[in-house]
Parts: sequence; structure tokens; C-alpha cells
Amino acid sequence: MNGKIWIFAEEGDNFEIESDTEQLLHGRYFSPRLARHVYISVVYAKCTRAERYALWEKMREISHMPEGYPWLIGGDFNTILSPRDRVGSDTNRQAEMVDFAEAIEDCRLLDPGFDGADFTWAKNGLFERLDRILLSEAWSPLFDATRVSNLPRISSDHGPVLVRCKMRNDQNGGRAFRFQNMWTRHEGFIGLVHDEWSQPRGPWECSTSKLSSRELKRP
Repeated sequence: MNGKIWIFAEEGDNFEIESDTEQLLHGRYFSPRLARHVYISVVYAKCTRAERYALWEKMREISHMPEGYPWLIGGDFNTILSPRDRVGSDTNRQAEMVDFAEAIEDCRLLDPGFDGADFTWAKNGLFERLDRILLSEAWSPLFDATRVSNLPRISSDHGPVLVRCKMRNDQNGGRAFRFQNMWTRHEGFIGLVHDEWSQPRGPWECSTSKLSSRELKRP
């Protein structure tokens, strides 16, 4: 609709648009390598808080899709989520951060973390993380790992964000355990770990659960 969001798919894959608004392009992505389609939303948010209200409501609307479908949403949200996402200005943006955080919580989205540059946008001494990737809870089981990298800025004030997903390999009848950093951001994570750690175990398991914190941190 706004002429500023482009999606390219390699030959043999397909992207079917389901919703096209001024700030978000949403649809289903199909690939022969995937057992099922996934939902992808690409964002190019407006510059003012009032204009972004429509984006947050659209995200909430999309989140009501049938439960269990993998959903990735990312792009330029044009706002920060935390004071740590900004350097070079002390302007109070608390209200904008609350708007964004509430939308993420209502949609039950998770931040998978990132490597690379701390900030994705820079201008006149101001640095901000305006671009990010968010995932639904159903995204993680589809892939062995999802890695987000903030790449260097070259010819724009924004830096590209690269997402790489490692396909699952079930041919050997099992998978190695992989810890997902985004689990730690779930509100029930600490409670779940505490409950599981407190459960009675067999003789060998009991002995390992009594290791001191120093021993657990030992390489």
C-alpha cells in the first residue's frame, strides 16, 4: 500500500498476501523445505506515537490467528522498547515504550535476542535500536535454532537485520537439546525451572541436583 515494503521469495517458494496496510504487510510463506506454511509480517512503522496506534491494533488482530501457527514479525518499528535501546538523547519516550511493550505482550511475542550491532539506526550522534524481530511461541518448535544478526550500516541510516533459521533434522530419530535464549524472557520461566529442579529424582539425578552453584558454573 505504501510502496515501501518489498518481499522477495526464491524460485519455488511463494508468499501469499493476507493483509496490506500502510505500516504492515502480512501473509503466508510457503516453501518445499517446510512441513507447513509460516506467517510473516513486515513492518515499516510511522514516525509518531499516534500514528503507530493503528500498527499495534493490527498486530493484535493478526495474533488472533489459529493457535499453533508459527509467526515472525519484524522490520522498522520506529520506536524503542527499553532505555538501553537508545544512546545520544535523554528525551523521555516512556509512553511510546509502554505502547510497544503492551502490544508485544498482548500478541504473546518473544524477542529471540540478537548478535552484532547494538543499534540499528544512527543519525547526528543519536543511536537507536528501531529494527527488530519478534517470534510467536509456535515458531521455536519448527526450527532447531533461529539466529538474528544486526548487520553494519553501509549506505543508509538503518542497518539490515538478518534472520537465519536452522531446519530440524529428525532423520536420526532424535535431536540434541538446544537452549533458546528467548525462553528466559517468558514470565513463567523462573518458576518452571524452580519447580522442575525441586522434583524428586533417582539416585544419580539427586546427586547432581545438589551440586553447588560454583560447580554448576565450572566449565
